[in-house]
Amino acid sequence: MDIKRPHDSFFKQLMSDPETVRDFLRSFLPGALSEKIDYESLKVIDTEKTDRKYRKFYLDLSVECRLSGSESEIYIVFEHKSYPDRLTLIQILNYCSVVWESSIRNREPLRPIIPVVFYHGRRRFDLPTRFLDYFDVDEVIKKYLVDFSIVLFDTNRLTDEDILKACGNFYLAASLLAMKNIFKDIKSLKPVFKRIMQLDREHFLMVLEYVIVTKDIKEEELEEILKDAGGEIMPSLAQRWLEQGKQQGIQQGIQQGIQQGIQQGIQQGIQDMREMVLDAIETKFGKLSARIRKQVLEISDKDKLKVIHRAVLKAEDLDQLEKSSVWK
Repeated sequence: MDIKRPHDSFFKQLMSDPETVRDFLRSFLPGALSEKIDYESLKVIDTEKTDRKYRKFYLDLSVECRLSGSESEIYIVFEHKSYPDRLTLIQILNYCSVVWESSIRNREPLRPIIPVVFYHGRRRFDLPTRFLDYFDVDEVIKKYLVDFSIVLFDTNRLTDEDILKACGNFYLAASLLAMKNIFKDIKSLKPVFKRIMQLDREHFLMVLEYVIVTKDIKEEELEEILKDAGGEIMPSLAQRWLEQGKQQGIQQGIQQGIQQGIQQGIQQGIQDMREMVLDAIETKFGKLSARIRKQVLEISDKDKLKVIHRAVLKAEDLDQLEKSSVWK
């Protein structure tokens, strides 16, 4: 867990499992919308998107699925917030725009995007849930403005009983209760601890780590709460699980760090190669067509970029380079 961003980290950890996402959407989407979705087709997809200027955009979770009884596909995107952010809908609009730009570049059909805001701040989310509400203009103007609405999941609008009643997935229910009550006094979290005591070891550790990291609970205080929630055996058992979890986390962190470092190195190498090709073209020919710039920036094969770089050095003019077979 990222201790600097524990809420975001826990949300992404919770929703990384497609089955958990399905259960959440089944439980909390508006009924009329939920019945339109083919949940068996649901897949969690990469949320990183890049616009034409090579800027990266992220949302916290993105899934794709088909509509019931249809081959039509839609995206459902999540933005997680632990505080009220007035720019939330702007962020979602930017992300949608980048997704559609990518579809246009890849000559794919534009897919509908349904935004879901997952909010569990200290107070109710009383900001606009419809984009049109950002603008204080009369109805004549409003009919010409861009507009969309979000599905708002606000834990402040639900009781603990509402969550438990809606969720058949006990891990999801325990996690939502933890996020709903995380800003309250530690003693008020006792009902949450009683719920997580009923989870298996892996899920118990996930939820407990989130609570410990966020609340900065002292060891004696944790022992007392665990004993009160689960009996005499739970403090020692939980401590053993935590130690095992920490060791596993260290090893996983090392491996993930290595993999991320390798991947970042590869991506940086490709980007450097792109820049080298573009610089070579401008230096040699004094100009750079928009078509060639677009083609170079869309290439992710380093070997192909090397071939193009050699072609730049051999070409006599820009027209000859544009007609070269290296672009095929």
